[in-house]
Amino acid sequence: MSASAFAIGGVLSVTERAGADAQLVADPSAAISTSRGGYRKPNIVLPSAPAASEVTVTGATFVFHDDAADLYAMPDDTTEVVVVVAPDSKVGTTGETSNGFTQVVFADKVGWVKTDSLVTGRALSMSSCATGSGVETGLQPDTVRVYRAVCALFPQITGYGGRGGGGEHAAGRALDIMTKNLELGTAIANLVGQHWRELGVSQIIWQQHIWTAERSGDGWRPMESRGSDTANHKDHVHVTTFGNAGTL
Repeated sequence: MSASAFAIGGVLSVTERAGADAQLVADPSAAISTSRGGYRKPNIVLPSAPAASEVTVTGATFVFHDDAADLYAMPDDTTEVVVVVAPDSKVGTTGETSNGFTQVVFADKVGWVKTDSLVTGRALSMSSCATGSGVETGLQPDTVRVYRAVCALFPQITGYGGRGGGGEHAAGRALDIMTKNLELGTAIANLVGQHWRELGVSQIIWQQHIWTAERSGDGWRPMESRGSDTANHKDHVHVTTFGNAGTL
């Protein structure tokens, strides 16, 4: 059974849902102004994308950092390109997918991007991190898997907590992924949870909620307050691993 998606209060407030450009999206002026798409057939009336107000945004993800993503009117790369979304941009997600496309909201526009243009739609990488392997010192193989998967897809994360202290950290079976950004941390927590078998993940804690492989059917469960933001895991995603059970 895969991990259920993490969500807090539906992720978005009513106000955020009402204004897609204010809810999860980057400044549209940062987007590339021309399409990367190929040939468009002339003299064809292309279907139009629905208004952002016609869909419900339930989560968020990010465009992969290596390239921009065309936002198509329909889940078909021969339809109108509504806008081009810049690399690393945040987009709202509706939970709808079709034929290798994912429906998203960006800059008050709704459309479809190719799923593999999103960080949550990419294959996991086990290549060494561009920022170096110092964090890997003393970590168990599964924990290294988590570190490499996250650093490849989320280069905006610059802080990690590896081996040290007590408990799972002392044994090299835990990794702290440092971020206070709710959408970014949630995207990371969901990615790790969705691939828990491949990565050898036994537990994830984020925003005072916990997910465990042992009780994966229960999804994300709330935790009692431990006091500070750090103790409640509001400034980092905590991942515990089995040690060497992953398949990647």
